Amino acid sequence: MADLENPRPITIDDAPWVELTDGIELRMLRQFSEAGGYSAMFRFAPGTVLPKHQHLGCVHAYTLAGRWRYLEYDWIAEPGSYIFEPPGSVHTLAVPNDSEPVVILFIIEAGLVLVADDGAPLSVWDTRAMMELYANGLEALRMSTGEYTRDR
Repeated sequence: MADLENPRPITIDDAPWVELTDGIELRMLRQFSEAGGYSAMFRFAPGTVLPKHQHLGCVHAYTLAGRWRYLEYDWIAEPGSYIFEPPGSVHTLAVPNDSEPVVILFIIEAGLVLVADDGAPLSVWDTRAMMELYANGLEALRMSTGEYTRDR
């Protein structure tokens, strides 16, 4: 369990980047509870386009590097940009081909649902699913998730 009385920094050795798939890396920082949400950093390669998805809870996104956008909107987030997404928002994250790699700090409540173009649900990526993806990535690096990621 996380030591909330004596907080400490989470280092790159504590929570390394793991590759989820080509062009998408994850650094899991903290899990709020099994279904409650998580904080994590994502790194996306230039040209990456995520599947369209709908958020089940609020999302806070802070851009640390690179440029990205949602295909459904006309803005582009750059380093220093903060985005708030209300529950139910639906969008498709895309990184321009001419961007440097994008790094975003996300605080995600509940999770998200991948949706088809017609809005039909395809799969749910909740806190448990993301923790499993990260654990699998760490296992590939021959590491363990450690207690710093949990707060229950």
